Amino acid sequence: MKQEILRMSHVTLIDDGMTKLDDFNLNVYAGEIMGLLCQNAHGRDTLLRVITQNAPIHYGYIYFRETLVNNYRHSAGGRNAVAIIEPRSHLVQDLTVADNIFVLRRGFKKYFINPHTLEMQLRQFTEELHLSFHASDPVSRLSRYESCVVELLRAVVTGVKLIVVRDISTAISAMELQKFHRLMRHYARTAGIAFLYICNHHEEAFTVCERISLMRSGHILRVLDRRDFSNELLWRYSLDFTRELPPPGDATDEAEVLRLSGVCFGALQGLSLSVRHGECLALLDMDNRIFDDLITVMNSEKSPAAGEILLDGTSLAAHKTCPPVSFITEYPAKTMLFHEMSYLDNLCFAAARKSPDLWRRHTLRENVAQEYRQFVGDFVYLENIDLLHTRDLIDLVYYSVHLYNPRIVFCVQPFSGADMYLRRHIIDLIHLLQKKGIAVVLLAVNLSDCLLVADRLLLVENGRLCREYSQKDFAELADLPPH
Repeated sequence: MKQEILRMSHVTLIDDGMTKLDDFNLNVYAGEIMGLLCQNAHGRDTLLRVITQNAPIHYGYIYFRETLVNNYRHSAGGRNAVAIIEPRSHLVQDLTVADNIFVLRRGFKKYFINPHTLEMQLRQFTEELHLSFHASDPVSRLSRYESCVVELLRAVVTGVKLIVVRDISTAISAMELQKFHRLMRHYARTAGIAFLYICNHHEEAFTVCERISLMRSGHILRVLDRRDFSNELLWRYSLDFTRELPPPGDATDEAEVLRLSGVCFGALQGLSLSVRHGECLALLDMDNRIFDDLITVMNSEKSPAAGEILLDGTSLAAHKTCPPVSFITEYPAKTMLFHEMSYLDNLCFAAARKSPDLWRRHTLRENVAQEYRQFVGDFVYLENIDLLHTRDLIDLVYYSVHLYNPRIVFCVQPFSGADMYLRRHIIDLIHLLQKKGIAVVLLAVNLSDCLLVADRLLLVENGRLCREYSQKDFAELADLPPH
């Protein structure tokens, strides 16, 4: 008989007058990898808070390891033995791997620590799993994949029986994700650890999960067993992601905006590629190593050690004064806006590099406000952008690039952390840039939604281009319906 690690029965939680969890039901068994596909972000953070901290609920019952730990009558508020692994690291960066795994845990009471003993203990895990890091390595020097593995080992050592793995495919490469899935299966099988695997894409969940719960607005719509896994069934619960705009045209007939020829810099080892006017190019890095170096050379911060970068047929160095290149970072709502400035000031900030008169002439700014009012309404006159939701802040970032009108824009992991509705909206924003003739390069470490918006896909491995796919090849590549 299987042991039930977590059971949530008819849980309802209301916060600030909004129902975050609505008659929510979920059960996870020992040794099981249970998937959770969230159509939107509503209730997702609340669910994690309830699982880990036993936050008060308004109705229902929660059992952890077959013991009632929370109900609508009483909530002790104590923490459950649950670990969360997500893109944001929970390790102490200034300490070593061994310190994070063995020392920083409940129940460790030694005053004198023998590093050799910790190293021997860790070696039992690393040799069994063929891991390359050492006990004395500082966590700050680990890759994101290695950090995820250390967090997994720490959970195993501390005796955690439920591990929540959340959106890690946005932080590690496709090959690293496969390796991490193997580690999950190993500990599910040998240690009886239960996993709750939260992601946004059913293709990803199909590869590792034994069952999948579909969640929307804090409510479980359906639970699928492995025999029910099919694209056709999941499409019934998905938004329509087909193109609403026609492709920019036959890319082979369009002018070339950017060409990289044998570029060497850091992790770039002779990278060659081209981007055409108005196309959307997805660049998938199988090793998750090149993006920082690519952005550094494209931003003219440093020159490549070898190779050539041409923008509209001339050297990138010739465009240093006002380069027609823009960048949209990962989580742009948090990293690309000035919260002490108004909506209109943020909108005009990049464009003012081309037209300094935007800061001096009120009529020019009013013309901009009227042009973008058709997209954002009266938000364009908002003085405090902290009042906006994430979707509206992302709009502001993309419209700022739209106004600046670069020849090409690089989008770093544009769908990271976005629920289904926000992903659909971001695709529309990318199409809007394309419609203006701006070339868009998506820098990604997993396929996710890239195939639903890209005209071409380039696979990069070891800093070099290794494969190119056209749009007609996407259906077989990702087992998706054709556009």
